[in-house]
Formats: sequence, C-alpha cells, structure tokens
Amino acid sequence: MVEAIAAVTRHVRLLGPWTTWACLGVLAVVVAALWWTRTRHLSPLRQAAVPAGALAVTAIAWLVVEVIWHPVAEGAGTAVWSWTGGVVLVACQILAGGRPRDDDSWPRDDDSRPRDDDIAAARERARARHPRLARMAGSGTGLAAALAAALLAINAFFGAYPSLAAVLGIGVATTPLNSLPAAAPLPRAPERGAGPLLASWTAPSDLPTEGAAVTATVPAGDQSGTRGFKPRQAVIYLPPAYLTAQRPALPVLVLMAGQPGSPKDWFEIGRLKETMDAYAAAHEGLAPVVVVVDPLGSPYRNPLCSDTPRGGRAATYLQQDVPTWITTHLQVDPDRSHWAIAGLSNGGTCALQVVTRAPESYRTFLAMSPEEHPTLGGEQRTIDRGFGGDRAAYEANDPLSLMAAAPPGRYDGVAGLISIGRQDEEYASAVPALMNGARGAGIEVDARQYEGGHGWIVWSAALADQVDWLGERLGLV
Repeated sequence: MVEAIAAVTRHVRLLGPWTTWACLGVLAVVVAALWWTRTRHLSPLRQAAVPAGALAVTAIAWLVVEVIWHPVAEGAGTAVWSWTGGVVLVACQILAGGRPRDDDSWPRDDDSRPRDDDIAAARERARARHPRLARMAGSGTGLAAALAAALLAINAFFGAYPSLAAVLGIGVATTPLNSLPAAAPLPRAPERGAGPLLASWTAPSDLPTEGAAVTATVPAGDQSGTRGFKPRQAVIYLPPAYLTAQRPALPVLVLMAGQPGSPKDWFEIGRLKETMDAYAAAHEGLAPVVVVVDPLGSPYRNPLCSDTPRGGRAATYLQQDVPTWITTHLQVDPDRSHWAIAGLSNGGTCALQVVTRAPESYRTFLAMSPEEHPTLGGEQRTIDRGFGGDRAAYEANDPLSLMAAAPPGRYDGVAGLISIGRQDEEYASAVPALMNGARGAGIEVDARQYEGGHGWIVWSAALADQVDWLGERLGLV
C-alpha cells in the first residue's frame, strides 16, 4: 500500500519554473475574491485597517520568532515572511469582512415571515443557513488555497521538496539496518590491498544494480554535566558492493544536513541515493558508505557542533561516538585517511569545526555554504547563549580561530572543498575568509560555485559534482 502511494505521489512534482508565478496568481485571486465578497462593503477606514492589521500581526510574529525565540541563526528569510504576510492578510480579510448590505438571503426582522406556520419557518431558517454555510466554505477554501500557495512558493524558493512523496517522507524507501539480510556482518572482515580499491576489486556476477538506504540509531555517549544531546535517527547509504558476499573495505562519508533539517533530507531532497548509485554504476558497484547523522537533536535546536553545558556533547558525538559506532556496526575501511565529513549550511560549518578540532578523526571535508563562524545570530549572542559567556570556549570551537592558532604541521594531509551558490549573497562573504584561513594553516582547499542561492539546488549539485573528487581522495579510484 505504501509503495503504491509513493509511486503516485512521486509524480506530483512541486518544483518548476511556473511554481512561484502560479502561487502568486492564486494568492492574488484569493485576496481579490475576498475583497469583492467581504471587505468592499466595509467603510474606507475598516478597509484600510485590514492590511494594516495584517502587517502588524506579521511584524509581531517576526519579532517573536526572529528576535526573541531565534530558532535558526540565519533567520527564516524575506521570502518566508513575505508569504507569511500574504496568508495573514487573507485571514484578516476573513475575520474583518462583513456581509453585503443588499444580501436578501439573510433573515429579516419584519412581518414577511409567516411566524405561525412552522413549516414555512423551518424552510426560511434553512434558507438562512445556506449563505452562512457557503460563506464558511468560501473562507475555509480561500485560507487553505493561500496557505498552500505560500508553502509551495517557499518550497520553490529553497528548491526543497521535489515531489509530494518527498514531503510525506516516502520518496526514498528505507529499511532498518538490522532487517536487511544483505547488510549483515560477514564472518571475515573486508580487507583492501595497496593502491586504489578499484584496482584490486572484481565485481561479482550477482552485484546489485543499486545500493540500499537503511536507518539506524547512532546514540550519543556520556552526556553527564549537560542538558544532554539526543540525536535523531541516522540514515545510511550502503553501495552495491557492500551488499555482496565479497564485501570490500569501503571508505566512509559522514554527512550532515543544515538547520532546520534532518538526516532524511539528504535522501528525500538532496538525491543522495541517486548520486551515489550513479557513481557506483560507473565504478563496478564501489562508492563510499554514507552515514547521514544528526548534529542538532531537533530542527529548532542548535548545539553549535560543540561540547557545552547548554547543548550537550555534540562535538564528542561527531568525533568519537559516530566513528566508534560505524566501526562497530558496519564493515568498512578502518583507515581514517579514507574517511570524510561533510555538511551544508550549519552542517557545513560543523564539518569545518570537526576537522579543525580533530583532524585525526577525518582527513577530508566538504563544506557546502558554510557560515564564517558558528553562530546563534551574532558573535556576542553566540558567546553568551551558546558558551555561557566564555569567549575562550567559543574560539576553541571556531574554525578560523583554530586555524589561526594551529602549530605548523597540525593539518598535514587534510584537504577539502568549500562550495557556495552564485546567488547566495549572504553566505558568499564567508568563503574568502575560510579559504585564506585554511590555506594559512596548511590545509589543501579549493572553492567551487554552483548556480542557485542558499538551497538544495546548490547542495545536491555540489554532491553530484564532488563525488568524483571524493572518490579519488578516499582511495576508491
């Protein structure tokens, strides 16, 4: 049943060049229709109060979310709040609108109704209910249409969910790791010879045509002395070669999404499985084992990829707990020079933090649209709220500070790529500073640009483009 629903909803495409304009058209029609049926009968003062009220409500919501609560460091963005204002305007029209003065369908307090005739009275009450029900249905339909248009437009702006299946979380089929027989541990741990893995690997005749997406709980270790960091379930890509009885010692890519976001986003939105399957198809079933983990614990919580009393031991989780879990539960190459860590936006910043704090854990990184510094929205705010006012603790988790203070040779053998969207003006300024800091510390680093802003169009393209470089770097080819 789920597969049937998934097959149908995959064909409901949500992204296209027409999406934003169509959504604007829907919102305009709803606003115009509500003005004609609801608010044009109001006095000029009350008509002016409707958009003014909508603006005030939106401003208050912005103040609460972006200034007081501030769940996302970079903020929701102008597009989100513009569409939110449109939906609030529709709601204000519905609440403030009156009925037409010449609407003869409403009951009247005159003597035209035969009050002594019960049947006639019942019929008149029924007729009076019809316009009320029609108005309620119209209000609900208008509000639902405006909300749907706003969500579709915001989704298109960020280039996020490509289909209805992705929204429902059924775009990519997953299986619990322990329930996949082909992923069970082999009696003998895989080995690899010298040189590229492809040179010593012979694909078996029963090699699967694609890899598998599995889920697993990768728990955090000791969280004593903190509020505790509880990561969400990880999603793992196992390439075709891993699913054979001749399992080779494959390299590892630890991958992260941004905030707000979750591990499954890389599969549902970022086309991770399609990208890795294509790479494996061109390399006799070989590809990295990709473990997409959660560095946040919640879409609305940012532990700053650090060990803090407020956020828990997120740094320890990524640098120790995750690698330990991988080597315990997956049969992969144990050589850390064949391991990489990567992420986007907040996750890209986190990848840089991990590499600069613990280069022995991962020698390769992909930082997609990273921030210049880990942030909760401003340096002093980050120090005060994230690190309890301790600037030294902040600098001990800031990649630029760590690279500037690194002794010679600290980052020997470390290399990576920093990616950015050509239209991502807000984050573009971080790239030169990070590039200069990395090169000054002896890190081999390059930058790549892709069409798009701060969204999945850039990040999915970056992964597809960089997987060849990653395969060489991790010793696959």
